[in-house]
Amino acid sequence: MTRDQIRKILVPAIMVVGIVLLLIGIKAGIGGGVKAAEDNGFRVDNSVLTAYLGNETFVTIPGDVKAIGENAFKGNATLKSVEIPSNVETIGFNAFKNCTALTKVSIPDSVTKVGPGAFEGCTSLYDVEIGRNVRSWGSGVFADCSSLAEVIVDEENQYLTYYNGALYNGNMSMLYQVLPARDGDCYVMPKSVKQMDAYALWNQQNTKNVKTSENMAIIPEYAFANMGSVENVVLTNSIVSIAKNAFSQAKGIKQVAIPSNVRDIDKKAFTEYSEDFQIYTTKNSIAEDYAKKNNIKVVYESDKYPLDFMDSNVNNTKRPNVGEAQNNKPVENTDKTEVVDESNATDKDSDVKDSSDDKTSDNASGGDSVIKHEYNNPDYVHPLDEPDSEAVIGKTVIVNGKAVVLMNNTLGNVYQSNKKDNSAPKENAANKTQSQDTAGNDKDLNEETKDDKVNKEDIKEDKKEEKKEDNKEETNKQNSEENVKKDSNSEKIIPQRQYYKNNSLTNYEISEKINTIGRLAFAESGLKKIKIPENVTTIEYGAFMSCQSLEDVDIADSVTEIGTKAFAGTPWLEAWKKSAVESDFLIVGDGILLAYKGNSKEVTIPDTVKQIGSEVFKGHKEIEKVYVPDSVTKICAEAFRNCDSLYELDGGKNLKTVIKGAFYGTKIDEQ
Repeated sequence: MTRDQIRKILVPAIMVVGIVLLLIGIKAGIGGGVKAAEDNGFRVDNSVLTAYLGNETFVTIPGDVKAIGENAFKGNATLKSVEIPSNVETIGFNAFKNCTALTKVSIPDSVTKVGPGAFEGCTSLYDVEIGRNVRSWGSGVFADCSSLAEVIVDEENQYLTYYNGALYNGNMSMLYQVLPARDGDCYVMPKSVKQMDAYALWNQQNTKNVKTSENMAIIPEYAFANMGSVENVVLTNSIVSIAKNAFSQAKGIKQVAIPSNVRDIDKKAFTEYSEDFQIYTTKNSIAEDYAKKNNIKVVYESDKYPLDFMDSNVNNTKRPNVGEAQNNKPVENTDKTEVVDESNATDKDSDVKDSSDDKTSDNASGGDSVIKHEYNNPDYVHPLDEPDSEAVIGKTVIVNGKAVVLMNNTLGNVYQSNKKDNSAPKENAANKTQSQDTAGNDKDLNEETKDDKVNKEDIKEDKKEEKKEDNKEETNKQNSEENVKKDSNSEKIIPQRQYYKNNSLTNYEISEKINTIGRLAFAESGLKKIKIPENVTTIEYGAFMSCQSLEDVDIADSVTEIGTKAFAGTPWLEAWKKSAVESDFLIVGDGILLAYKGNSKEVTIPDTVKQIGSEVFKGHKEIEKVYVPDSVTKICAEAFRNCDSLYELDGGKNLKTVIKGAFYGTKIDEQ
């Protein structure tokens, strides 16, 4: 099984000058066209470099290019060096994949997004510099880069951290990738890491022993896939679950230590392991039971397994200061400067910092000096923990650049003015919202607190008025972190994993500045409803995946791209599949076919559909023939995967793009 077959990410079809080679059994001709290639070998369409057709050794990309498209340089065996101009903002999926002669690349400060597998298979690549503004980082960007041992990340980049032969997100809570040629035979994951990305240890060249972080709980899919030289893996006691294909293509692994704390191991967690593979664990554990069911040897004697080893190469790299305390324990989240970034941002004040680009902001505004210095001081005391006299009934603390009053509401009330930029104040330990003066009267706090009795009737009236507040105000009260996003002047994207597993987040209002919802941005969060406004055009992979309470979704017509599994596992999508609506097709956004629930052998796609979304017909083994209307221009990843009986597509004369893997497991040849 190849990596392209297991990766569930979009891979665009290759386009050649003047025509589109999509001979996939479609009877009708395929229309459409793209701007002809220039004499210098570059094909540019609307500022997107879609292909390079030259064979030069050293290449300078045209200055008017803003995005290097998917597969643009893929497979170019002559390219040794490329100069990326300062106008480029995006490097697409597999953009330089298998450019085997490429030795060095410098990603300029203008680039904010690097797609999955962007430099995968660049086996000669050894010199990489990454600019300060890259914030969106795909899976396996440097997979199979067998010569790459280290990279240089701009010191001002708050979204990426390089340390000890590996790339992490800004505060090192997420491991993106251990570089394939990293020095040393042992890799011990830093304690700050709570999650790791797919293909994080793909095809290692030197590393033999790997130990996970003591603060990580789940081994996700493909995290330890095809690890090359790795022989021994130690899972720490914090691990409780191992996902499907977590150890895919485990041919080189000799043994894995699985603690008794692990409560769930997917039946396909380990695949393609050798006959000598063994699991080290304790008796009567889930791991022991799994091993016996799969005829895997079990080892109990501790002297036969390297459970304790030191991280190699650790002295060659100075550990960056990214918000961890000096005792190496993760920094606790606080309302003052919460250093939580499940995507690429270092903290929730990133929007404010980006807009000013000022790294000398003072402590009160939640600048870098707070994150990188105050919390590392063992004598530091949070303002809310400072002792007070009995006369003090409330405190003011800065939250994301705003003053918030916290007080005991049995002793007094807090009244908020009607200014739109005021965020709702927090109250006492019971986390109740203070009543507001809806008439807008500014009452004197000291005068109010003289009366120890609270008028219950007034409180009831205040609560009635509060219920009339719109959803925007309610969202501000429930979760202060949304305020930062909505007040941002620079952010156009909700970063990947920004609210991942945030169960307290039940409501969210997307700002009019946002055009992209990042990868896994709200996945597994507590969202109950979401409205995608007209300004949003892109919803990336798994953006709302497994939001167990998400029942109400409104997607604007402006949305032109929805990634794989964007709404998978949500009650909203499941409810539609079970509903009695007449149509078998769920069409959203700008003509995107998001889901199908029919069971016919012959399927006629509605002529309002412009693109067939990812995995729409996946697993529908009954389908034999599909009629594609002229309105369809794109077929997305795995759209017809494992439709065993599918042998013919009819129509589709305006079809321009078919994502590789769209017809995997069918009788239709994509070649």
